[in-house]
Amino acid sequence: MTDARLPSISVVVTCFNCRDYIADAVRSVAHQTLRDFECVIVDDASTDDSAAVVQHTLDELADPRFRLVRLDKNVGQTGATRRGLAETNATFVCFLDSDDLWNPDFLERHLAAHLNESYAVGFTACNARVIDGQGKLIAGGFYWFGQDRARADRDKSFVPIDATRVPTLDTTQGTARWQGSTPYRLYTKRVVHWVWVSTSSMMFRRSLINLVFPADDEVFRLHMDFYVVVMAQMVAGSLLIDEALYSYRLHGRNGAADNPVLGGRLHLSSRNWGSTYSTMLDRMLDAMLRDKERFTTALGDRQYRRMVLRMRAARAGPVVGLAYIIRSWLI
Repeated sequence: MTDARLPSISVVVTCFNCRDYIADAVRSVAHQTLRDFECVIVDDASTDDSAAVVQHTLDELADPRFRLVRLDKNVGQTGATRRGLAETNATFVCFLDSDDLWNPDFLERHLAAHLNESYAVGFTACNARVIDGQGKLIAGGFYWFGQDRARADRDKSFVPIDATRVPTLDTTQGTARWQGSTPYRLYTKRVVHWVWVSTSSMMFRRSLINLVFPADDEVFRLHMDFYVVVMAQMVAGSLLIDEALYSYRLHGRNGAADNPVLGGRLHLSSRNWGSTYSTMLDRMLDAMLRDKERFTTALGDRQYRRMVLRMRAARAGPVVGLAYIIRSWLI
């Protein structure tokens, strides 16, 4: 099959008090080369005039693919995202933070990666340029994206995908042709650590999001991405596009990244994440045990048991965790 009809995409943009940047974020979606998408902007009860800025931007665009949902009560990142998901229904879904910017070919490149002929991953992720509040470049990428390349090649956690196996999309005709030419890394290792950038860098299968999205809005008012992405990696693996297809903005008021770029290894957060990660891991494990039937139906019993063991290993620490990991190998 040389040509095929392309699936549709949902874009969810969440905003809370981001009036300085939200218009540019929305415009970066409007300028996508791939045109078959819907976009919902959820204003999480902002106390500034963010919602008015969004509405003015949508009036200028006059594009029926875009709509604004205003929440009466602030529910945090997870609750706002949940509302956006409820307002959309496409096969693939992307989440854009209100202060980030997509390159014009972001959706096109991610969908092409999903449609590779080698492996149907759960989500794709790309690297990012780092920009300041005025949109000027600060850094060319994130060093940890995909982990260290030499080490990754040694331990085979990242398996290269032949670029010729990824299609080129004809966005005018709405078709796909497989003749790609960019580096991709299939990441299949089921471990609990971070090798991506932010959810603004990703495209997910809706079916996967429906399975792993957290049930509790209050616990995950911020840092929802850690929960969703780690769970998604455990279930389905990811495909890394070894290129920066969006811009991550550091403007001094970021919820997670509050350090300036000094150079070196981009230590962007002053926060000690230990207790936050422990809470998230506990919640992940609770969800898997509570919803065993749902996870088992989706994954099968063997993969479900492996997932639970690896989550317990991550929570138990390196010494006790090793026993859990060995058990998962033997299943």
